[in-house]
Amino acid sequence: MIRSLDSLRAFLAVAHHNSFARAASQLNLSSSSVSRHIAELEKDMGVTLLTRSTRKVAMTAAGLSLFEQVSPLVASLDDLGNNLKEKSQQVSGNVSLSAPWWFSTDFIAPLLSELHQQHLELTINLDSDDQLLDPNEGKHDIYLRFGRLADSGLIAKEVAKNDYWLVAAPKYLEKHQPPNTPQDLFNHQLLTYRFTQPHSSWLFKHQKQRHRINLQHAWLQTNNSAAIYYCALNGGGIALLPEIGVAHAVSEGKLIRLLSSFSATPNRLDNSIYLIYSKDKIRIKRIKLVIDFLTNQLRHQLNTLTNG
Repeated sequence: MIRSLDSLRAFLAVAHHNSFARAASQLNLSSSSVSRHIAELEKDMGVTLLTRSTRKVAMTAAGLSLFEQVSPLVASLDDLGNNLKEKSQQVSGNVSLSAPWWFSTDFIAPLLSELHQQHLELTINLDSDDQLLDPNEGKHDIYLRFGRLADSGLIAKEVAKNDYWLVAAPKYLEKHQPPNTPQDLFNHQLLTYRFTQPHSSWLFKHQKQRHRINLQHAWLQTNNSAAIYYCALNGGGIALLPEIGVAHAVSEGKLIRLLSSFSATPNRLDNSIYLIYSKDKIRIKRIKLVIDFLTNQLRHQLNTLTNG
């Protein structure tokens, strides 16, 4: 009767390498421990399994028979153990995520299939809304936001840097002189995002100078950033949109970047993209898993886009 699976593994390693030393190295054991396992196995089996000399180790007929019969069995047991371990590490349950509509469509949705394949028991509740939901209310587990929250005890994990670009279509610029300074924007048709918390100006910065442009004269104000984008593409006016949302259109000549020497923002000059969550949420395994997955995948995706 074989009392120890470890003894079988030691025997298989020695038989494979024809060496106690190399078997010991593979198993991370001492040579004496391997010898002891072999001696115990031979005692259990009542036969000699290996012949030893100063130059080599060889299997006896009984050893060869045991090797051929138990090798697939031990391999199957190891596979079973690995599968059970993987299942024990699987996560399940629901994770609720809030992100802007356009960002959910263009950047998050393409990643979710891979996340699902890796964790089949995980359910994602994706809330795509261009309303600026307050993470402090705790309606969702994770919030994706442009810009850090002010005066918040929540964790803001930076995913990627992000710039805002002032853009207009060639169709619009054929009829209107491009602005040379932020003040020139008062003479242009502006397309602006309407936040639930009022942001009624655009802020421009060049070296040490700052320029704040009031947006009360903007002819389009909406909480739908996709509407701003498509209106700008059709020559409706000048818009201030995230670089990641317009870089492709600019590279194709569908939009023209304006005042490129200025840093610009529709809120604060911290324009980075953040995943926002509470300290309690990060302690939950399934939520931490989604945070880590999105952080890694979005960083790669966005850095590739902005760095060309």
